[in-house]
Amino acid sequence: MKLRGNRVPGRSGTLYQRTKKKRLKNGKTVEYPLVEGSRDSDNISHWFWQITWKERGDDGKYRTQIASVRPVQVEQVKVLIAGNVELETILAYLHGSM
Repeated sequence: MKLRGNRVPGRSGTLYQRTKKKRLKNGKTVEYPLVEGSRDSDNISHWFWQITWKERGDDGKYRTQIASVRPVQVEQVKVLIAGNVELETILAYLHGSM
C-alpha cells in the first residue's frame, strides 16, 4: 500500500508498508513483524511503516530520504498526508515535536 498527497505529488512524502525478511542461523527465512496465520493488509500491526521523500543535495541530485513510522502514528500520518500537510510538519509529529 502506498499513500501520497493528492494536490502536489510528493509534497507530504509517501507512506509505505513493508516487511523484513531475515535468514536465521538454522537456514530458515523468517518475515518480520511476526504474524500468526496470514498477513492482513489492513492490519497496521502486521507491517513496518516508513515515510519517504526526495531531497535535492548540494550537487543537485535528488536523494530518497526515509523515516520510520511507529504503528501508533500511522493513522495520524495518513490523515496528514491526505490533507497535504507540509513534510516538515509530518516529520515534527514523528519526532514528537507536535
